[in-house]
Amino acid sequence: MLSHSATHSLSHSVGQQLAHQDIRRYSRQLLLDCIDHDGQLYLSSAHAVIVGLGGLGSLTARYLAGAGVGNITLIDGDTVDISNLQRQISYNEMHLGELKAKSLYNELRKVNSHLNIQFKSLFADSNNLPTLIASATCVLDCTDNVTVRRQINLASFRASIPLFIAAASGLTWQALNLPQNSATCGCYECLVNNVAIRGDCVSKGVLGPVVGMAACHQATQALLFLARGFDADIKWGHYVNAHAGQGTLQSFKLPPSSSCEVCQ
Repeated sequence: MLSHSATHSLSHSVGQQLAHQDIRRYSRQLLLDCIDHDGQLYLSSAHAVIVGLGGLGSLTARYLAGAGVGNITLIDGDTVDISNLQRQISYNEMHLGELKAKSLYNELRKVNSHLNIQFKSLFADSNNLPTLIASATCVLDCTDNVTVRRQINLASFRASIPLFIAAASGLTWQALNLPQNSATCGCYECLVNNVAIRGDCVSKGVLGPVVGMAACHQATQALLFLARGFDADIKWGHYVNAHAGQGTLQSFKLPPSSSCEVCQ
């Protein structure tokens, strides 16, 4: 198990203190034992790469920016369509036709202009992912395509970068935290080889607030990790499946698959 500092590709200097304006800005979360002063410093030096900027990614990015994650890379090659506004609350009619990555970048700069936010208006694939995530402390998969998720899983596994996955369809949402290169946890490839993964919201439909629930869960898990590393009180390798209408949540441990071509 890695130590707190060893889990961060970017770390703060010993004895560094938060600026007065940061204490004011983050005062509510600084009261939490799971964040506190040191955790906030780790957040400020962390780098989160968010792939997919739809209903999941745009909201997750807003929470990470609000919490003070110092370095955020936004990745999506899509443009804002009127059908997005039902659930992608970071965009409005003024953004129609604009590149999502650039639009979200502009909105997040209004939240905190001191953060180092970068955007890439392109679609992630097996060719560019290794470069896109190379300096990441963690990767957040907010895509709605199983093929791309598998590519993100492979790239993050090879780079030993923790991966936070979330998805939503119909009235259900799912999530999975992967430490990558763990002897006790499987990877996303193990999951798709053993569980029937539901289709995306284009083919299955989705209720807007359900996407928000998935994003809130994903952002919470990522923030706790970025503040505390592997000491964070979160579950790794547990596939979470929640039904928003019924208010139920189930989870099971995802073991490594002996036939997995990625992690075995």
